[in-house]
Amino acid sequence: MAKISKNLESLRQFALRRSLLIGLILTNYSSIYAQSLNEKIVDYVTLHGKKISPTYEHAVCTELVIKVLEHFTPLTKEDKNRIRIIVDENIHVLRVQKREEPKGVFYALTSANKGEAINTLEQVVAGDFVQFWYTGWGHCGIVKEIDMKRNVMTLFSSFPATEGFGVQEFVIPTECYFVRLKVSGG
Repeated sequence: MAKISKNLESLRQFALRRSLLIGLILTNYSSIYAQSLNEKIVDYVTLHGKKISPTYEHAVCTELVIKVLEHFTPLTKEDKNRIRIIVDENIHVLRVQKREEPKGVFYALTSANKGEAINTLEQVVAGDFVQFWYTGWGHCGIVKEIDMKRNVMTLFSSFPATEGFGVQEFVIPTECYFVRLKVSGG
């Protein structure tokens, strides 16, 4: 009887370890797959960014982000308006009120269940999207890299200083919203 009990306990331990291992594998698979989607996003914006936004006047930051996202997931008119931050109220008042609208691409993707909020800089990887604000102006783009030691992010974006598509470094402000496109796209 003691031997059967010991065998049952060994079997339970094995089943528990197996369940934990399967859970870990599934969690990591999701992360790895999302990373490969992010790599595809980086490849796409690198290859097509200049065509999408040959000048800043042709395609501002939001239009570049929309065109890149549309390659990977359908966007509704509402999604696009949220990325463009089309609002009737004063944007700076909305920011002070901590409303969702000024979060642009973050708000568009998370509210449509097409994106996963990224809550810490340590989680940000190349290919994630960002909307950020300094005191008087905001910008959005696609993360190329994050340097936490220097508190800077390097983005693929359309910006006046790059005369359209380019790679630009920005100090990471406190008002910064990162989002990762979900693998399923919705």
